[in-house]
Amino acid sequence: MHRNSDQIIEEYNRWLKNVEGKMQTELETMDKEEIKDSFYKDLEFGTGGMRGLMGVGTNRMNKYVISKATIGFANWLIKSNNGHDLSVAIAYDTRNNSREFAKIASEVLSSKGIRSYVFSNPVPTPLLSYAVRDLNCSGGIVITASHNPSGYNGYKVYTSDGTQAVPKIASEIIAEINKIDYFEVYEKKNELINTVPEETEKKFKKYIVDLINDLSPISETTKVLYSPLHGTGCPYVPDVLKELGHTVSVVEEQMTPDGDFPTLDYPNPEDEEAFSLALKKAEELKPDIIITTDPDCDRMGIMCPVNEEYVKLTGNEIGVLMLDYLIKKGLKYENYYVVKTIVTTDLAKEMAQKNNIELKETLTGFKFIGELIEKNEKEGKAKFLFGFEESFGYLYGTHVRDKDAVVASSLIVTMLSHIKAQGENVLDCLESVYKKYGYYGNKLLSFNYEGYEGGKKIQRIMKALREYVNAAAGNNKLIKKLDYLEGAKGLPRSNVVELHYENDIKLIARPSGTEPKIKFYLMVKANSVEEKEQKLRTVEKIVKEQINK
Repeated sequence: MHRNSDQIIEEYNRWLKNVEGKMQTELETMDKEEIKDSFYKDLEFGTGGMRGLMGVGTNRMNKYVISKATIGFANWLIKSNNGHDLSVAIAYDTRNNSREFAKIASEVLSSKGIRSYVFSNPVPTPLLSYAVRDLNCSGGIVITASHNPSGYNGYKVYTSDGTQAVPKIASEIIAEINKIDYFEVYEKKNELINTVPEETEKKFKKYIVDLINDLSPISETTKVLYSPLHGTGCPYVPDVLKELGHTVSVVEEQMTPDGDFPTLDYPNPEDEEAFSLALKKAEELKPDIIITTDPDCDRMGIMCPVNEEYVKLTGNEIGVLMLDYLIKKGLKYENYYVVKTIVTTDLAKEMAQKNNIELKETLTGFKFIGELIEKNEKEGKAKFLFGFEESFGYLYGTHVRDKDAVVASSLIVTMLSHIKAQGENVLDCLESVYKKYGYYGNKLLSFNYEGYEGGKKIQRIMKALREYVNAAAGNNKLIKKLDYLEGAKGLPRSNVVELHYENDIKLIARPSGTEPKIKFYLMVKANSVEEKEQKLRTVEKIVKEQINK
């Protein structure tokens, strides 16, 4: 719910009376636009939980927002578990204030009689999912803004199965949070605040090493150059890769945990700029693969040498290569299923179908994949093989209910050792996949619209797509429109529009759940590289026309 002008000023004045020190100074120096943007709404739970710029106000990440959210989460836990022997695992990344926010969360929980297990150092988000299950906790909290710029932080909650809260549960938690005042007083109980045992971290690493070794011993040692982008991936990714028998070098300048991310603007493995320092080091080391992981180590990006130049693969391409490798390992003969999100390449669907593997689709957000894995495991149905999303999130194994860049790094390097042994490169492998299954093309267009006015513009664009969308893509007529707000494919309602045009052309639009962006996913199928590129250009033209309107 958005506040009107009077409500914004009223809430601003209330904060002015209740905060002290730096926060009060920050409030006193705000201009009208800053006040409006900081107070026009409360931070909302999107596909990645609650995430926003750090600062003072209801639309910012700060200790009062963390406290309010945690009291609401605690009250939900007590209600849904009848208040018996409750415990919560808490993790945090390397961002500024993450450790402090985790400490506040543990203190709030203790005041409600809930035991917490807090990691002593920043750790990957997938390790939080693992810890919730390993320690038999009632839930989990992770303080992270994933791959967002340094000014951001975030707060995600997990249920007892290690899955991030899905919409039905999130709405219940939000209802509890909305009952709480930002300045509610609590009294901590130190005896209920514990540290996560080291054994949990050791078991997490061992599971991944055993999982990959069981899949396939390496064909030959692979030279890896790795960067955690100042995040939590070190020592987890290097340790596991070395244990598997690979040679690992690191980008020293980016090994230090640092929430300012001093060596790059945007700590996101989707962004080629994140590889800049690694590429300089690669000139000397000549690695077989460069790997970067985002600050909370749940996303992974790679670059590989092709004809003495390093080529960056998209999230879809990485996912397709890993799926192809798993199929070739003979896993298609088991009773397995694969999961992808609706905006992830339809090539995965084709691959699954031709190999008699069931493919399941979910909405965007790995929590939906986690929820599906948990449901199928409880029902004793087909076994989970692999899940991925185009935004560089992958999962192999059932140790967590979230995307995991540690296991993804291990799987991709093991796959590469076999490609290398055959004298091929990653583009050779991709070409063989396209020849076998079809030339599927995907492209992501993102448009950034900050603040209150930006949010309004995104709403207008989505409304126009629903009501006034272009009836043709070039000479290809619009043949079907799916509005996920009205329900589609049996999935929960979501602010997504999917447009199907003739000749295997598809366009999906959705506002980001974690950033002030609207995203357009261009998806086509063709018989050649040239036809694929031509179709993508046609859809891109439609998007730009729609935006300009």
